[in-house]
Amino acid sequence: MLAARTANPCLARKTTMVVRAGTPYPSDWIKKDPLVPVLGFLGWTIPSNIPVSAFGGQSLFGLFTASIGEELAKFPRAHPSMTPSGLFACIFWGQIGVQARKQGYL
Repeated sequence: MLAARTANPCLARKTTMVVRAGTPYPSDWIKKDPLVPVLGFLGWTIPSNIPVSAFGGQSLFGLFTASIGEELAKFPRAHPSMTPSGLFACIFWGQIGVQARKQGYL
């Protein structure tokens, strides 16, 4: 399949950033936003506190915290699959989304 070409070649410009050798990498490259971890935590915690009939009327968060207590009782022999991956994913994608919106991608 051939790529479509624009009628005016000036409309299709590629933006590049040139960095001289020896210049330091910007220290604020991660662009931390403290609101993202807070909203990511709330975005995972609040919906997971809703009781679900499939879990016997208990919430996912309640079962999660109960399993943490059970696993801490066996510390340091915790099961390797007991990681808060949902919370991590929510914060990770939230950070990407907030930075994309700030930089005009969304």
